[in-house]
Amino acid sequence: MITKIHIQNFKSILDYTLELGRINVFIGENGAGKTNILEAFATASAAADGSLEIEDLYARGVRIAKPSITISSFLQRKTIQDIALTLTAARTSSKDEAAPQLALRLVPDAGDIDSGWRVDSFSNSESLESYDPIALQRALQILDEYDFSKEPSEDILKALSELKLKRRNTSILQRQLKSFCIYNLNPLALRGIQNTSRRLPLGINGENLDVFLEELTQAQRRELVRYSKFIPWFDNLLIDTQDELKFKGHKLGRSTSRLYFRDRFMKKGNNVFSAENANEGILHILFYLALFLSDKTPPIFAIDNIETALNPQLCRELMKSLAAMAKAHDKQVLITTHNPAILDGLDLHDDDQRLIVIHRNDQGHTVGKRIKLKPQAKGEPKYKLSELWMRGHLGGLPKAF
Repeated sequence: MITKIHIQNFKSILDYTLELGRINVFIGENGAGKTNILEAFATASAAADGSLEIEDLYARGVRIAKPSITISSFLQRKTIQDIALTLTAARTSSKDEAAPQLALRLVPDAGDIDSGWRVDSFSNSESLESYDPIALQRALQILDEYDFSKEPSEDILKALSELKLKRRNTSILQRQLKSFCIYNLNPLALRGIQNTSRRLPLGINGENLDVFLEELTQAQRRELVRYSKFIPWFDNLLIDTQDELKFKGHKLGRSTSRLYFRDRFMKKGNNVFSAENANEGILHILFYLALFLSDKTPPIFAIDNIETALNPQLCRELMKSLAAMAKAHDKQVLITTHNPAILDGLDLHDDDQRLIVIHRNDQGHTVGKRIKLKPQAKGEPKYKLSELWMRGHLGGLPKAF
């Protein structure tokens, strides 16, 4: 799990260090820089993977802008600095002296501030050089002197094992980051009417939901259906792999989705309808649940505006469910929201769940503050987090009116 990111000179973020939990919810007024934080992660992911072309950034959910706009250019800064992104992961064992760290510095390609990006420097604390150089040299010497025409000796097997272990551990952070992306759902994509993402297994706008659900195991499908029960009418979902229901008149539009739903309140034989006729809420919920329970989705990802199309009470219950699923399936997520009800699904006494208020200071720099709650004292009035936010006790509210 990634425990910290230090962002410098990226969009509205001049210099900000963010400490992370498993569930990280960002609130703040429009334009405070919440999505910029998600995009800093996505840019680090692309850079660590050696893929900084526009298509690569776009596929991760980054809003594309020319480098001269992406690099911070505040009035107080006389010179333009390079973008620097440093990520720290949790220690893999108690014996580790230092936590794995990945540091990236990005500069405009070919020195042209509007041409594109390249990685100027790349530092990985998990590289082979960070291990005991004497032990590494000894292993390499054994390999260099060994006659490979003979049966491998115990020494050679041990040397190969050590080198294999080191190679496997060289990129823990890079592997965690490799598939990072920002999901921002679109109802047309969820309904199979629009498909603009080539990302697998799930598109960043909701594409391929039907195919993905079809590939879930029986246990995963049961878990998904169980969590979906807070939708009153939902009975079950169907994946019509042969597209037979379309020819029976259950799908008349342009949708390519083969996802169908069964409504428990309707008469049998007339209670099945397609994704193109489903309300947005159930499609969003199914997408999020599938995202969290599958081992084929990224270990760390972001969701922008998670509350879209969801009733406030549903936001609360969904957030509780996702927090439980993130822990059960070892997922880490960064979430932005403007709906106070999302906060009511958080348990801030659990250090894995964090609420960060993002704002821009007097100089326009994006910064944040983590909200921590004290234990409830007996007799004190009990307010929901949503109430505290709307009463102005947490910050993150517009001040222009």
